[in-house]
Amino acid sequence: MGTDQTLLHRFVIDRFAEMGLDRTQLIRECRVPDWTLTGGGVHVSSETFGRLWETGARWLDDPDVALRVASRYELKALGLYDYLFSSAPTLGAGLATCGPYVSAVTTNHRFDLVDYGDGPTLRLDMVEGGEATRDHTQLWGLAAVLARARRVVADPLDPVRVSLRRAAPRRLDTYREVFGDAIIEFGADLDAMTFRASDLDRPLTTADPVLAAVLRPLAEALPPPPPLETAWPERVAVAVAQALDEGEVSLERVARRLATSPRTLQRRLADAGTTWRRELDRARSARLVAASTGGPISRGRQAQLLGYSDEASMRRASLRWAVVARAHPAAAPL
Repeated sequence: MGTDQTLLHRFVIDRFAEMGLDRTQLIRECRVPDWTLTGGGVHVSSETFGRLWETGARWLDDPDVALRVASRYELKALGLYDYLFSSAPTLGAGLATCGPYVSAVTTNHRFDLVDYGDGPTLRLDMVEGGEATRDHTQLWGLAAVLARARRVVADPLDPVRVSLRRAAPRRLDTYREVFGDAIIEFGADLDAMTFRASDLDRPLTTADPVLAAVLRPLAEALPPPPPLETAWPERVAVAVAQALDEGEVSLERVARRLATSPRTLQRRLADAGTTWRRELDRARSARLVAASTGGPISRGRQAQLLGYSDEASMRRASLRWAVVARAHPAAAPL
């Protein structure tokens, strides 16, 4: 499980308290260790941060609470991570610090500044967590970056497009207040904000080259951001095993379990140099080997264990594994 810096928890808890929630009761309900809420902050399990958002949204009866909290973002609330951003010379240089140094505040999320052809895009990915947690934390992450950026540029700043995996809400009022005139796409394959190329050249009012030079060695000592490409096959293996335990496995079912879309799941596996079919075969092969340690298993039982509809499907899979093993031993399921 990933971790989050408790500087994040402090900021969100303070905003929830301003909105009327009982701070002590909130901390107790979300099981945030008291000793982590003073001093320089420490990393705790990401389950805690997810629980905080879900509890706050439920108690406030506000599905847009992540946007409201993010709109109150205070620069430098996240210490080194904010100073790295605000001391950069331009908005583009500031956004470029989000990805390499995100582990200063979380090991469960990753920012990447990319260009898909329609402009520079800041993409946010979550390593582990359910759909409800993802919807809150991803929305908070993007909106907080935007709020931070607006505080350090001289003129108004709106993204061109905002892509969100979450379903469309009933009302867009709060989204419009936060994202302005941006095109907002719900049910997307990724959580991201796209800016105009010219926006990245805008100077920051807080630029400080001397401070940036001092902070750079500290930033370079941070652990690298979470390796999403290698993490996805491992996550898929766990999700496939759980689906097989339940007696039904499919790309769609596993994607839902991982709080993503089938298309995004396939793309993540391709980034890692593998495919859905290969990972499914690998999981089934491993399950069969484990089940066979106690002795031979009938074809019917094998089909049942591996989620096949009949023995013929099981036989075809076995033949496919054998062919792959002979032609490409390194690519074989086992």
